[in-house]
Amino acid sequence: MRNRRGFTIAEVAISIMILLVITGAAVQFFRKQTGLVTRETARMDAMQNAQFSAAQIERELREAGAGVADMQPMMVQADSEAMTFNANMVSIDTGDVRAVYQIRDADTNSARAMFKSERMALPNSNPAKYYPDTTYLAAVGIQSGAETISYYLRPDSTTTRTDDYFLFRRVNALAPTLVARSIVKIPARDTMPFFTYYKSDTLNRLTPIPRNTLPLYHGIIHGAVDDTGRFARTDSIRAVRVHFLTAARDPRTNQDQLRTVETMVRVMNSGLLDRTSCGQPPYPGGTPAAVVSLVAGAPRVTVTWAKSTDDNAGEKDIERYAIFRRPSSITLFGDPISSIPGRLAATYSFIDNAVVSGQTYVYGIAAQDCTPALSNVVSSLAVTIP
Repeated sequence: MRNRRGFTIAEVAISIMILLVITGAAVQFFRKQTGLVTRETARMDAMQNAQFSAAQIERELREAGAGVADMQPMMVQADSEAMTFNANMVSIDTGDVRAVYQIRDADTNSARAMFKSERMALPNSNPAKYYPDTTYLAAVGIQSGAETISYYLRPDSTTTRTDDYFLFRRVNALAPTLVARSIVKIPARDTMPFFTYYKSDTLNRLTPIPRNTLPLYHGIIHGAVDDTGRFARTDSIRAVRVHFLTAARDPRTNQDQLRTVETMVRVMNSGLLDRTSCGQPPYPGGTPAAVVSLVAGAPRVTVTWAKSTDDNAGEKDIERYAIFRRPSSITLFGDPISSIPGRLAATYSFIDNAVVSGQTYVYGIAAQDCTPALSNVVSSLAVTIP
């Protein structure tokens, strides 16, 4: 037989060295790839979490005001880290045409308006503001189907970071549910608040509500006499900007990888509340002033008055103003002589050309809502036609 020559010790040693070099390089490559995949996965998880949260808020906030009762406010709370609104989002009654969704097996406590007995503090309010102020009814003896939905952020106490937040969602008085985590607020790198609110100016352009005026609370019964000024400002909200900043920590550099998720949500039902009736009788306008003048020798009377408190405030349901006239010798007004539509003006005027010289008249103004119902008639001082 022929002798076979094997490997020498030197050849084996060189082979092992080459194998170790290749293996070490491969291990380093795979470690880098694994680290990259881990970092990208963490970043994508944070992004998807924030995108899901923003999309859910957008979907529900667009329905704010749907199916609310006559006196039930649409926006209850407006804060940079919390917002609360009413909407008939879910109903267990398949015949409820005012609900956004019908879910037969939904929790009955999350498919109706809150009872006054369930009154609780609004999220993040300090000092605490409690809601609701009454049990809102859609009709006599029938509770409103519009539930109260809150979204709010709280610091995440499970991490060592002080700028990490949880996003919660709460329906009525039920326990809140966690929607998202790893939402951060880093003032040095991002000064935008989580929630920014917008109203319309006189040209119907969106303008931000200043942060120094927040928080806003609709803390009294919608449509009440004192539903004006600061208490009614939530009624003017036309859009909300949702701005979330997510952070994924890079273990190599110990630096944050930041990504922004932002969406502008139009509050579609703002100013367009669906009313089955118009609630309380309307409040009258201001005391009218009647002034006589001559135009081309013919007398006429110009009647001016201030708007009703329900005109673009309160119940926001003034549709027309009825104008009355009577001789001063008669104590009661008859039928209106004319009417003009409400147009969200601060003051209104009417010109009466059908006057008779020598007569003394008293004018009256009444506001009409969408019931339709008239307010009390407010009378002017008597005016004599020359």
